[in-house]
Amino acid sequence: MKKIYLIGLVLLLAAILVLGSCAEETTTTTTTAPLPTSTTTTKPPTSTTTTQPPTSTTTTKPPAVTPTGTIRIANPDFSYESTDPVDYESFWGWSMYDALLNFDDKGVITPNVAESFNLDAAGVWTFKIRKDIKFHNGDPLTAADVKFSVDRFGDMSLSKNPWSLYISDGYNKVSSRVVDDYTFEFTSARPEPAQAIAFAWTRILPKKYFESVGQDAFRDKPVGSGPWKFVEHIEETSFKMEANTSYWGQVPAYQYVLDIQVPEQSTRVAMLKAGDVDIALGVDFDRIADLESLGFRTQRIGFPTVTNINFQGTWLQTAGPTRDIRVRQAMSFALNRQEICDTWFQGYAEPGGQWFMHKGSYGYTDALAADPYDLAKAQALLVEAGYPGSFTDPTIHIYTTAAAQDYVLVLLGYWEEAGLQVKMEILDAAIWGGYFFNFTRLKGGEQNVGWIFPWTFGSYFNSTYHCANMYTSVGTHNTANDPKADAMYKAATSELDPVKAEKLWADFQVYARSLYVDVGVAEIDPLIMVGPELGKFTGKTWVSLNDCLAGIQHP
Repeated sequence: MKKIYLIGLVLLLAAILVLGSCAEETTTTTTTAPLPTSTTTTKPPTSTTTTQPPTSTTTTKPPAVTPTGTIRIANPDFSYESTDPVDYESFWGWSMYDALLNFDDKGVITPNVAESFNLDAAGVWTFKIRKDIKFHNGDPLTAADVKFSVDRFGDMSLSKNPWSLYISDGYNKVSSRVVDDYTFEFTSARPEPAQAIAFAWTRILPKKYFESVGQDAFRDKPVGSGPWKFVEHIEETSFKMEANTSYWGQVPAYQYVLDIQVPEQSTRVAMLKAGDVDIALGVDFDRIADLESLGFRTQRIGFPTVTNINFQGTWLQTAGPTRDIRVRQAMSFALNRQEICDTWFQGYAEPGGQWFMHKGSYGYTDALAADPYDLAKAQALLVEAGYPGSFTDPTIHIYTTAAAQDYVLVLLGYWEEAGLQVKMEILDAAIWGGYFFNFTRLKGGEQNVGWIFPWTFGSYFNSTYHCANMYTSVGTHNTANDPKADAMYKAATSELDPVKAEKLWADFQVYARSLYVDVGVAEIDPLIMVGPELGKFTGKTWVSLNDCLAGIQHP
């Protein structure tokens, strides 16, 4: 049976999961940051010097509930098993920690821990912090916690999280300060509206508790302010959380979440059928229809999942065959995407898969459509590139985890037919992640120079910083080193007029695609299998499973 492990790091899940644009605030003369196409935008007035994403009106706390029962999840792989946002990414942390900002189902950046926020023409962000948030240990959340969390998250000597760069000294940060107990100020070197996206991925941790116990003890017993509280973590076995009944937002309807690592798909499916779990992740598409016929249902989580292949260090002399763009192009034209969608994905997908973008994402145009299947063209490109004869070693390496190897074997079949010699390297998840999330620029002697990594993860409203990682020379994926792409990216992200900004972003995307450092394969329906003991999913289903757990209702 064919299977695919839909992984990611969210930037990362199940997300992973982000972001869009900001609608104009009608009660002020300030304007919106340029983010999605789904909202109406207006050219910023020339008489003002500030840019402000929308602020919330007075909110009413949801009615009190008494959580009961347990949400049980069969998960193929815990990935990094991290509870710390700076340790690559903490998917469980998305349930336990509140983010500084948020985004709604239309992609509009909204308040969260910050009840309002503002960016002025000098590059100063001002965040007004809610006064009704408490951490799980009872301590109030204040601007001191926000500063601690933002500074720590943006510390590139500490963080491995790909979002961290964009609020770091090395990218666009001058300073940060606590103005008063509930006002935090972050000064950028230049105004960049899209930085709101990075703040929406910044989770707020309790400064006092963290410093009193230290980093290691915090990771063992994390404390946040989110809807779920840490209970227990048994490595490579289970992770348990309990509902935070004092949560300032939506209190979970269930008392517990139990995430169980179950590597074997047959076991996950059997557990779902037997009622031993309520959610099964990583289920093959060819089994979905069978489960649906038995009364189980699918639930969409996030935007369409995109799957693609990505080439590292191709600008370096030691990159081997993938240094030649014609070889990279040949690998794209050799893939019969429609056949892959119809067979491997059982009709639950369509050709596409541009990096973190789906049809309808901010800046998407038809020029980003996937290449058609053309075996003759692929073979002609290889002849033109002198492949394999002109290469000392014609072997091309693609690395993956054991959970995804069957999918990669499908790709290898098409490449072999075209005459390409591609070898699959199966790596431990931590090594795999360290290869493609690495802030140290490749120099040429590293093992993965010229290698390919496959990526399958949710797309987003706005892929600004995902694309910085993929298409610019500061990107953590080490896939691009093109001065024109760098300049186009900077122009698009610094433009304050949302109409001009989107045009610049679309132009950047088209140019970036032409580099063939990212090759889209498919855009996939983002489905998980759900048992009859769970009711409606009312939370943030447009983000990730971890973000929407608090909104799952009883039947």
